[in-house]
Formats: sequence, C-alpha cells, structure tokens
Amino acid sequence: MSVKTLLQLILFLLIFLIIGGIYYLYFYSDPMTKRPELSEDLAKVSNEIKEENLSGEEILIDAGSIGNIKSDNGKIEDDNLKNLNLNNVDDERKKSKENDQKNKNLDEIKNLTKEIEYITTNRNGDIFKISAKYGKTNMENTNILDLEKVEGVISSKYRSTIEISSDKANYNYDNQDSKFYGNVIVIYDKKIINCDNLDLILNDNIAVAYNNVVVKDEKSIMKAQIITLNTLDKSININSKEKIKIISN
Repeated sequence: MSVKTLLQLILFLLIFLIIGGIYYLYFYSDPMTKRPELSEDLAKVSNEIKEENLSGEEILIDAGSIGNIKSDNGKIEDDNLKNLNLNNVDDERKKSKENDQKNKNLDEIKNLTKEIEYITTNRNGDIFKISAKYGKTNMENTNILDLEKVEGVISSKYRSTIEISSDKANYNYDNQDSKFYGNVIVIYDKKIINCDNLDLILNDNIAVAYNNVVVKDEKSIMKAQIITLNTLDKSININSKEKIKIISN
C-alpha cells in the first residue's frame, strides 16, 4: 500500500469521525440534553392546568358563596317579614285592647249614675238611707250597686242616729246589706269609729268593723282588728283575738 493511499484512508476516517461527531452532537445528543427543558415545560404546563383548575374551583366557591349570600339575604328578608308580621300582630293586639278598654269605659260611663239615694226600713222600724255621688251596677251581680263618695244614716224614733261615710261601698238592694270600704267613719253618741272596712247587716241590727279599727270617745281611744256594733243599743263586742290597746284621755 502506498503512502498516498494510507493518507487518503486516514483523511477519510477523519472526515467520517467529524461527520459522525457532528451528527451525534446535533441529532442524537440534543434530545437528551433538551429532555430537562421538556420536563420543565411539561411541569409548567401542568402547573398552569392546576392553576386553571384552582381558579375554576375558586370561581365555583365564589359562586357558592354568592349563593349562600343570596340565601342569607333571603333568610334575612324572611326574618324581617316575620318580625314585621309579629309587630303588626302586636300592634293589632294593642289596638284591640285599647278599643276594648275604650268600650268598657264607655259602658261604664253609660252605666254610671250620679247622685244616688236609697231609703229602706227594717222590721224594727229603723230607717236606713244611703246616698252616693256616683254609682253603677256591679258587672258580676246586678243586685249590687258600686258606689263612690258614700254616706249612710241609720235613724229611729226611739234611738240615736248612726252616721256612716266612706270612699266606696257595695249596696245590695235585694237584702239592703252594705259593705263600706276606704276611710270608713262611723259617728254616734259622741263616739267615732275609724276603720278600713265596715259590713252593715241591717236586718240583724249589726255592723262589723274590721282592719285598723280605732274607737274614740271623750275618755279613751281603743284599737282593735275587728269589732261588732249593735245598731239598736250601740253596744260594742270586741271579736279580735289580738291584744286590745286602750288609751285613756
């Protein structure tokens, strides 16, 4: 083999190696070197997809929140309507009560009588006169009159007069019994009885005074819880079980 041929073979091998190296560098090794970049691109794409999914979820959540807000607003409106209805009911009840009270007051005014006077006698011939500035029929018992600013007088041809006054009284014109109450004052034979309540039973000739009873005369003051006055002989029977306090003048 000549030197020329050997040089040609070496040159050919060099050319082949150069071409092979170039091919390896540009056509075989590039995909391998670019794989990390491809992975990075895939990762970016995946992250973008995830971000889009997350943004979609956020949108869905926001939409749900809006729905909840709408629901809450609807609930608030319902509550407001309920409160409004309750307020209307309360107002109607108040108006109804006010109207009932007005009607009751009107009925009482219509039923109210001024300057009342009743005169009756018992079997002993005693005359009982009861008068009041105002009076009306009792709503529970039509035989009873509810009186205000009351004065009563028990008079007889044979006995001294008994005078009675009180703020209020209930007079039963069926049996002539009377119940005086409120600042009751009884005056007879220079004696004065003060009490909160006095029940006059005319046909039995007795008057029962009770609650904070004070009996005064010229010589003494007696305090008791309950006493019975005989309207015929004016004797007093002390019914109280508590101690009786007598003060001599």
